[in-house]
Amino acid sequence: MKNRLPLKKGYFKPIHFLLLLAIDGVILAGVILPQQTNIENAESLLAQRQSDLNAIKIEYEREQANLEYMQTDEYKLQQGSVRYGWHYSDDSIILDSDSQ
Repeated sequence: MKNRLPLKKGYFKPIHFLLLLAIDGVILAGVILPQQTNIENAESLLAQRQSDLNAIKIEYEREQANLEYMQTDEYKLQQGSVRYGWHYSDDSIILDSDSQ
């Protein structure tokens, strides 16, 4: 009492499997290659931004050092001498020929 429908022999041939694999390969290549290009572009942009950030950090550190120097007495005395002509009585003053 077996009432089963007979299966067709050879319905799914190996060529169909190979064709399916080839189609999958083409689809995956269409997805992976643009993504790889996007990843490479993102990596180059990241490297550029990192170098920009490093340059900004160096500039920031230089400005911080400059601000710290501006708080010292040496800087204040230098600016008093240059801008306002203030000197101690025992200072040797050397005049530049351009400033006369």
